[in-house]
Amino acid sequence: MRFISRTVLPALVLILLMSSFSSLQGDNVEFFCLKKHKASNTCHFNFKVDGAKYKFVDIACKFEKRKDEVIQKAKEGTLALSKDWKIECPEVKEDKDQKVSPDF
Repeated sequence: MRFISRTVLPALVLILLMSSFSSLQGDNVEFFCLKKHKASNTCHFNFKVDGAKYKFVDIACKFEKRKDEVIQKAKEGTLALSKDWKIECPEVKEDKDQKVSPDF
């Protein structure tokens, strides 16, 4: 009886831990941009996960035309993302020329 409890207990704890964590990233994953590096024939998918920068490097740009598939895999947590961006994306600039006219 004692032998069974020593082998079953760690297995139960492992199953409990695995079921309590979810690998589904969901809303905290934001696709930022796709940049193609022509010299090395690689495509860099840049993501932000909880505000931190992550990248996925696609060698030979196999997923360039299937961008939605890469984004879905990143949100599911099944895509291997690397820390930091190798190729920066341009910042999105807001139009400062739009002036708000006062309502008198």
